[in-house]
Amino acid sequence: MQKTEKTLTHLSEVLDVLRSTNQHEQVLHLLVDRLVRIYGCQVCAVVLIDKDTEYLSIENSSGLSWTFCKEFRRKLATGLIGELLWTGKPILLNGTASPYGEDVRLEHPFGSCLIVQIAVDQRTLGYLYADAKTEGTFHEEDIPILQGFANIAGIALHKTGLHEEILRLDTIDHETGLEKYEAFLEKVRAHMDRAEKFQEGFALILLDVDNFKSLTKTYGYHTSRAFLKELGDLTKRRLRSIDAAGRYGPDEIIVALARASLRDATTFAHGLSRAVEVCAFTLREISSTVSMGVAAFPDNGMSFETLLTTAKKALFEAQRSGRNKVFHFVSAWDAENSVLDHS
Repeated sequence: MQKTEKTLTHLSEVLDVLRSTNQHEQVLHLLVDRLVRIYGCQVCAVVLIDKDTEYLSIENSSGLSWTFCKEFRRKLATGLIGELLWTGKPILLNGTASPYGEDVRLEHPFGSCLIVQIAVDQRTLGYLYADAKTEGTFHEEDIPILQGFANIAGIALHKTGLHEEILRLDTIDHETGLEKYEAFLEKVRAHMDRAEKFQEGFALILLDVDNFKSLTKTYGYHTSRAFLKELGDLTKRRLRSIDAAGRYGPDEIIVALARASLRDATTFAHGLSRAVEVCAFTLREISSTVSMGVAAFPDNGMSFETLLTTAKKALFEAQRSGRNKVFHFVSAWDAENSVLDHS
């Protein structure tokens, strides 16, 4: 196979992987491997700028020892590498007597070396390094080829960054359709601040599925996930626009009711409990019940942390009393001393 045909084949292979994954590691590994096959490289490496320390580190390589890669930590140089990183000017060196060889080489002396910038959106990420024992392995016409592979590396790294950012910004727990706890917490703290400022009511409800373990064991993982989604949907349908619900645990839901008294919250909880009890979940028409603990501001505490602790205690009492129950404490003193109002 001629070099041009081989290059196009390998480039296509790397692009196929890039298209199918959000993880750059697989792309870089294949990219390095294919460049070694095309040029017979002694060393091929992806060297990146650590955005936290601004030192250079080796992300992926072939032909380098594990110890060298682990200990490699270079500053952003002002020599040829520095010029490459700042301007994108490629480095092509041929001949063992090159005065710049020691400045750019990684672990081994080389006869020929080609280095190109890795960048995306005008931001330099690092460089792609390739060397060979034989002098004259790399020429001017090889620069666009290596640069093409470097561009793929840049896109792969950028794609990973975007994917991680999307995951970070995604506030929805997709198994339940409810908010992730961190997103729920931000909203609840804002409601709590308003309740403290204007002395409004505010309530928390912790819900636990009574038979979730046996449900999963009997019907399997996928059906149990469908059950959670339907339970989340049922809960959301009963909320007002000012309320919130999030996933608290594997089979636990936390609900926040804004501008709600302790009586309002217990009424809501009893209504939700009855709705769950009469519902046939999933295509398997599964029956289930839930236990709930309720806590409200200012009756059960003056901070979110205190209310959450009280709701946990109330939930424990609900479960201990036979499940399919709703419990709340009359006051903060009752919660502290485990005196329960069974009304």
